[in-house]
Amino acid sequence: IKEKELILEAEGISPDYFEPDWNCKKCCDRGYIEPGVTCSCFSKEKSNILLERSGLVGEMLDKTFSNFDLSYYSDAHSIQKKVQRAMEFINNIQQGNKQKNIYLFGEVGTGKTHLSLAIANQVLRYDKSVIYKRIDDLLEIIIELKYEDKGNKEQLEILKTVDLLVIDDLGAEKNSAFALNQIRIILEERANMNKAMIINSNLDLNELQKYYGPRIADRIIENFDIYELKTEESIRVLKKKEGIN
Repeated sequence: IKEKELILEAEGISPDYFEPDWNCKKCCDRGYIEPGVTCSCFSKEKSNILLERSGLVGEMLDKTFSNFDLSYYSDAHSIQKKVQRAMEFINNIQQGNKQKNIYLFGEVGTGKTHLSLAIANQVLRYDKSVIYKRIDDLLEIIIELKYEDKGNKEQLEILKTVDLLVIDDLGAEKNSAFALNQIRIILEERANMNKAMIINSNLDLNELQKYYGPRIADRIIENFDIYELKTEESIRVLKKKEGIN
């Protein structure tokens, strides 16, 4: 090493001339500063990958608990309890505790999507994995991966093992034997692996049983805490009246 330094000095070459152009000079792209101590670049890269896989984009990332307005709900105490349950739900995911899932139902514009996005965004901040999909998009992905030989089959495993799977708009998909079977498989496999889920739907329990039959409805009733979100009018309509975009 000393000889090398002398040669470089004699030739007027900087000692770091042959040093690779590391993306992170702190850890030299190893991801670890020392054994067992991760570098900040590793955490940032992990967060970026989790966000990319999540399906959360654009304005979806702006939905948080801080801008989830409780004033639109007539029963403030009831909605506050639901928000508190959501926070407990997040904490259990972070700690890996077994818990019941969450089923949110109500009319269009009652804040189901906002609340579930607030949960999903907070879970991501804890560097836990999230996938957020509308039910019809989710079924389309499954068709492509299972039957059209597109994409990476490992993505099917991700649907089973992701820390939080959020299914939006259940009941909006075309009712078919394939859809029923795939929804049942997702519910059963994630329950077996103790992986958290949130389902948003316009369907109440009676409508859920009529639309999907007892087998799927019973899985949801058994494994989910079921909450109705109610407002006097669509929150989007109320915001429009108030001049809020």
